[in-house]
Amino acid sequence: DTKNPALPERLKGEVRALRAYFYIRMAFLYGDVPLVTSEITLDESKKLTRTPVSQVWDFISTELTQAADALPNTQTDKGRITKGAALALKARAMLFAGRYQDAADAAQAVMDLGVYHLYPSYQKLFSYDAENNPEVILDIQFIKDTYSNNAFAILAPKSQNGNSIYVPTRNLMDAYEMSNGDAIGDAGSGFDPYNPYQNRDPRLLYSIFVPGDSLPNGSIFNPKPDSKTGDAVYSTFVVSPTGYNLKKYVNKEDLSIPGNCGINLILVRYAEVLLTYAEAKTELNQVDASVYDAINEIRQRPDVNMPAIASGKTQDEMRSIIRHERMVELAFEGLRYFDILRWKIAENVMPGKVYGMTYVDDDGNLQTVEVTGW
Repeated sequence: DTKNPALPERLKGEVRALRAYFYIRMAFLYGDVPLVTSEITLDESKKLTRTPVSQVWDFISTELTQAADALPNTQTDKGRITKGAALALKARAMLFAGRYQDAADAAQAVMDLGVYHLYPSYQKLFSYDAENNPEVILDIQFIKDTYSNNAFAILAPKSQNGNSIYVPTRNLMDAYEMSNGDAIGDAGSGFDPYNPYQNRDPRLLYSIFVPGDSLPNGSIFNPKPDSKTGDAVYSTFVVSPTGYNLKKYVNKEDLSIPGNCGINLILVRYAEVLLTYAEAKTELNQVDASVYDAINEIRQRPDVNMPAIASGKTQDEMRSIIRHERMVELAFEGLRYFDILRWKIAENVMPGKVYGMTYVDDDGNLQTVEVTGW
C-alpha cells in the first residue's frame, strides 16, 4: 500500500494476535496440538501430528511479542487489536503456561503503556454507557440489528424474557466478603443469614440478581419456590435453579428484544492484567509493594471500596487473596474454568451438591435451595 506503507504490518500484527488468541485456548484445553503456521493442503491436513505444548507456548509468546511491536497503542476503528491487547494476551498466556516472569513482564508492559485504567464504576462496567471505556483492552463489538448477540436472553431471569442458562451458585455467593473484609464464616464478621446480602462486597449486588432486587422491567425479583412469580425456583426449567441470576450484560435496553443485543462483550480488561501481575509476582515469591498496589487498586475501585490488603502477607496468604479476587472480580467472564484447571483445585471446589439461595419459609425457618435433576 503506497499510500499507507505501515498498514500491511499493522494488519499482520492483528492477525498474528488473533491466531495466538485461539492457540492460547487450544493449548490450555488440550495440551499438545498441531501447530500450523503456513497454508497447507487437504492431504497435508490429514497427516498433521501434535506439537509439544511447550513449543506451542513458545510460538504464542513470540507471535504476541511481534504483534505488539507492529501494533499501535490505540485504533481508530474500535475493537481492533492494539499493542495493549497483544501484550495482555501474552500476560494471560504466560500465566496459563506457568511462565511467571514472562507473565509479570508482559503485564508490566501493559501497565507502563499508560493507556488503560480501571473504570470508576464496577456497577456500570457491563452497561451500554461504559462501552469502549479505558478498562477495556479487547472486546467483541456488537451492533443491534446488524451484528447482535443474545446475552440478555441467555442470562436474564425468566420473568424478563430470559432463559437463565448460566446462573450463579451458592459457592460463588458465599465467596463475596463482608464489606469489612471478613469472610462470611469468620467469627464476628457480622454476617446475618436472615439478611445475607447486607453489608457485603458491593461487587455481589453489582454482579448478581438476588431476591428483592429491582428487575429491568421494574418489578421485584422474587424467586422463592412458593412466590407464584415467573421466577419461582422449581416452577419450570427456564427459571434459575438456584434463585440467582447474573446482572453482568443484562441491560434494560434489551428487555423488549432480548435476542437482539448490541452490548459489547469484554474479552480482556485491565483488572485482569493487574491480577495477572500480582499472581505472577507472587508465584515468583516477589511479594513487594507493587503486588499490594495492584490488588488494592481493584479492591478500592470507587464504587467497590473494599478494605485494602495490608502488607506483610506470606506467599501462601497472598496466593489465597489473589485467587479469591479473581473469583469475585472476574465472575462469569470466562476465566474461572481455566483457573480451576491450572490451580488444580477441581477436587476441592467442584464435588458435592449444588446449592442456591436461602430463604425464610412460612414458619420463619431458613430453607436452602438444592439444585436437583441436573
